[in-house]
Amino acid sequence: MPYVPGNAAEGYCLECKKDTVHTVLEVSGTQVRKVRCEKCGEEGPLRMPRHKTRAGLRAALQKNTVGTTKRRPRKPKEDPGQTFRQAIQGKDLTTAVDYSIRVSLTEGDLLKHKSFGIGVVTAITASDKATVLFEEGPRTMVFGRG
Repeated sequence: MPYVPGNAAEGYCLECKKDTVHTVLEVSGTQVRKVRCEKCGEEGPLRMPRHKTRAGLRAALQKNTVGTTKRRPRKPKEDPGQTFRQAIQGKDLTTAVDYSIRVSLTEGDLLKHKSFGIGVVTAITASDKATVLFEEGPRTMVFGRG
């Protein structure tokens, strides 16, 4: 597609030292003669974007390989369901207390919630808040009010 003055063209700016968008100022036939950098306003000939030249590709490849350090392997995510099953192992599920905001809880209690199911109180985080481990994961529950 031929360029027309006022069109945008991608090119390398010597002032910015980056590939930037330029505005075409002069066209001779199908050749772009003069452009203006949109970032710094520098005018000059249109230069090939660095990412499209061999030198630019070499620099990008070298940049990616120099100083490459080995990443630590990701820590395997713990399945909350497995943690839950370990927490309730050996406990009598029939002793689970129905949850209400008025119930009194201590660490290790079994709790029956109508939405989340059976859970185990793993920690009392405040005087009226407890962390309860359900099969889909831990939840903070309010208790002992009213």
